[in-house]
Amino acid sequence: MKRKQFYSNLKQFEKILLGNSTSLQSFLFHSEGYIEGIRRSISEIEKYCKREANILDFGCGTGFLSTCLASLAFHVYGIDTEVNNPEMIQEFRKKRGVQAKIWKTLENDNLKFYFYNGINLPFDNKSFDSIIAHAVIEHIPIENLDLLLKQIYRVLKDKGYFLIFRTPRKQAYAECIARILHLGSHKVLVDEHKLLFKLKKNDFKIISIKRTDLFFWSLPGKFQYLWNFLSPALLIIDQILLKTSLNYFAHNIQIVCGRFD
Repeated sequence: MKRKQFYSNLKQFEKILLGNSTSLQSFLFHSEGYIEGIRRSISEIEKYCKREANILDFGCGTGFLSTCLASLAFHVYGIDTEVNNPEMIQEFRKKRGVQAKIWKTLENDNLKFYFYNGINLPFDNKSFDSIIAHAVIEHIPIENLDLLLKQIYRVLKDKGYFLIFRTPRKQAYAECIARILHLGSHKVLVDEHKLLFKLKKNDFKIISIKRTDLFFWSLPGKFQYLWNFLSPALLIIDQILLKTSLNYFAHNIQIVCGRFD
């Protein structure tokens, strides 16, 4: 996705958040590195999805990724669990109803949002050309993962893609440092081999596997301003280091798989 269009979407999204008494910072969208990662994920999605394709943004959270995809002429359906889910974004847990309010403001002809019960997707078989899970897999209770993968496979069309982004890995050094320094870390880290096994077990064909984000992009307080200033250089260094053996310690895994019977 082109930077100009992406940051125009972000500016409009910021106004919506402010109108609902919250901010970009509440969702890490004040981090230049984190935001650039979302833009790069969208660019990857564009490689696999044709214009006007039906896309399910599974675990859509704020709806920002959904609204960016809708601005690219995709037909987007965002879905997430109710706010009482203990893994839900903290801001939504603090301010009950704000998630639905943000979604309502974002909705348009190309974009609709739905809540679901955490297991059964309320869509017909083979409804979507592609399904996106951006920073979602680690929030699914392990006992529900197989059930949800079956649901995702069910609503995905033949020759459709399931794209998984920014899933934190067990080997991520950034998560280890974050826990030691109490900077905020994920409760669940994913074993990429076990995730790949579960995908294959549920009949997904693996297309590509990639590790991303050697650096962690969110820092407390005023340190974030310095990190944002350094981000253009850090993002370049990040891409170079990911091409070396250091990628073993990368923060996230990115998987492209699909339904190819």
